[in-house]
Amino acid sequence: MILSKAIRPQPQNKAEVKELDWKEVQSWFQRTFFAGEDLPSTQRTAEQESPVAAAHRILTNAMSVMPMAIFQKREDGRHPVSMPELDYLLKIRPNARMGPALCRKILMGQAFWHGEGYLGIFRDRRGRITDLIPLPTEGRTIRKDQSTGQLWYDFTVDGLTHTFAPSDLIIVFFDTYDGLHGKGILALAKATIAADAGAQKYARKFYQNGARMSGIVSVATDLGQEGRDKIKEAFQRYATEDEFKVAVLDRDMTYTPIGLNQQQAQFIESRNFSVEEVSRFTGIPQYMLQSGKQAYSSNEQQQLDFVISTLQPYVTQWEEEFQYKLLSEQQLKTGYYLRMNVAARLRGDNESRSRFYEKMISTGVYCPDDCRAWEEKNPLPNGAGQRFFMTKNLDTIEHIIGGTAGGGENS
Repeated sequence: MILSKAIRPQPQNKAEVKELDWKEVQSWFQRTFFAGEDLPSTQRTAEQESPVAAAHRILTNAMSVMPMAIFQKREDGRHPVSMPELDYLLKIRPNARMGPALCRKILMGQAFWHGEGYLGIFRDRRGRITDLIPLPTEGRTIRKDQSTGQLWYDFTVDGLTHTFAPSDLIIVFFDTYDGLHGKGILALAKATIAADAGAQKYARKFYQNGARMSGIVSVATDLGQEGRDKIKEAFQRYATEDEFKVAVLDRDMTYTPIGLNQQQAQFIESRNFSVEEVSRFTGIPQYMLQSGKQAYSSNEQQQLDFVISTLQPYVTQWEEEFQYKLLSEQQLKTGYYLRMNVAARLRGDNESRSRFYEKMISTGVYCPDDCRAWEEKNPLPNGAGQRFFMTKNLDTIEHIIGGTAGGGENS
């Protein structure tokens, strides 16, 4: 479709007519009224969005503070066991550059952004594990051997490529649909991240312009390019340098603002909506993202729900992956397993912890020495803290079973 456009009248009172293609007209309207850039949902962009950055910090910190320990299931119960080589990697130093908490934080961070987090398992010539090193997901490619079906993971760092078999990698997911490729926050919340980035950019430009909107100046006469540039320059100077002052229009000028003001655009509501969206994608309660209801009682319940609904699936996934990749087949057959201490995440204020300990001791779940160990206290003398209690006048289990409850030690 061809449109005609009248350009500036010439001195002979003639009009110059120029034919424009419809695509050119659309392009002109786009530049004039809808100028803007598409904001990519990259990690760099997302890191600058406060809800996403807060969600990353909360999830990675939560997984980093839960220590790992090795246990063995025997006929007489479950017991912590000492395996010096693995204990050193899990509790003291997984590699020369970082401690266990930082290693877990980086692993969860890679999964958060890219959907998958990788921990390289490095062994010496005798097959003993010497290092656990986080690997960059961005530099990873997956190859499949067409003859054997074997998968190989190639990681490129600083121009060097290292190939791993699946058995030499601890692989954790933020989310996945096939167990091979992960879905991170950049893939799941692409639209939310872009919208929030646009809102932040809009706010920055809005206040940089003295909280004034852009607009169109109409003049009841024909101006040359030089006249239009002068008017435009004057209004730009007014918008940036003369805040809180009055603009004076002459020559029958009319100023028409374009765009929406912050109230019309419901700016604050849109930012709150992005917090809600990030909360939905990550499972983090809104109050932890500094939004929503801030009542202590409800927040305490949400904190418990956060651990159970959000963290526990990651904890279970990590436990299964770590123990399968770090323990030998023989150790797995003889009852060895790995656990993360979720109780470390539930340690709250003194009153909450005391209520928790009281319930656990009074129902026979823990003995006093178990709770003292969590508080970094020594066991009670003479093995007194190793006894288990149940509520029936709070006596020992032996007395309750033997029918002498309430009779004390001499009954």
